[in-house]
Amino acid sequence: MGVPYTQLNEILNGKRPVSTDFALMVEAALGVNPELLVNMQARYNMSLSRQKSSFSQRLDAIRKACAATLL
Repeated sequence: MGVPYTQLNEILNGKRPVSTDFALMVEAALGVNPELLVNMQARYNMSLSRQKSSFSQRLDAIRKACAATLL
């Protein structure tokens, strides 16, 4: 695939995100659906964001503000 060993190793060990370009290269090499890889990365990113307490508090404040406008 022409990807440096260090880049591949970092992706496989969760230290580097799966890019769309990388997903397309995996599809070309192995026939793996690139959308699957990109969606897995997006779900992982969402999970990390939800675990951040400061961001979680910000989301709660947004929800409360929006709920208050609906009343």
